Amino acid sequence: MGKKYLNISYLIILFFSGCDKGISPEEQTGFSGAITFLGEWPDSVARTHLVVFKDPLNSINDFNAFNLRYVSLEIPYGTRTYKYNSADSAYVPINAGVYSYVAVAQSKTPALSLERKDWVVAGLYYAGNNITKPGVLAIPENTMVRDINIIADFNNPPPQPPGGD
Repeated sequence: MGKKYLNISYLIILFFSGCDKGISPEEQTGFSGAITFLGEWPDSVARTHLVVFKDPLNSINDFNAFNLRYVSLEIPYGTRTYKYNSADSAYVPINAGVYSYVAVAQSKTPALSLERKDWVVAGLYYAGNNITKPGVLAIPENTMVRDINIIADFNNPPPQPPGGD
């Protein structure tokens, strides 16, 4: 009879000490949101991507493969609203970390290029209501940061980083 009570006690302890989320996988690490395109798309655009850089783009030397941490799949030409999730719309998934520059970048070259002169920033992520400097994106481990929304206004583009045409 003692073993029966021990087994029931064990089940009760397991029930009340179990995790509050049940048996579920860890949440994906990344970010999501929407990009809204305003105005007419330039005819010269060959490709459009959402890109993330670890460090700010203060000089042409900051635009490099070591600083580039995320490149989305191509955003279709003429899109008005593009909803994205970095976990399922990237060439390489983004890791947890702090990122200084999140932008919608467009290129005139059909092939993917890592030369700064080939890219124009069409939209920039700003945190809160501060449109004076790029917003910092902080992604904790096992967290999907939501509502990283960007407006790409072709009639009023953001300041361009150094090194463009």
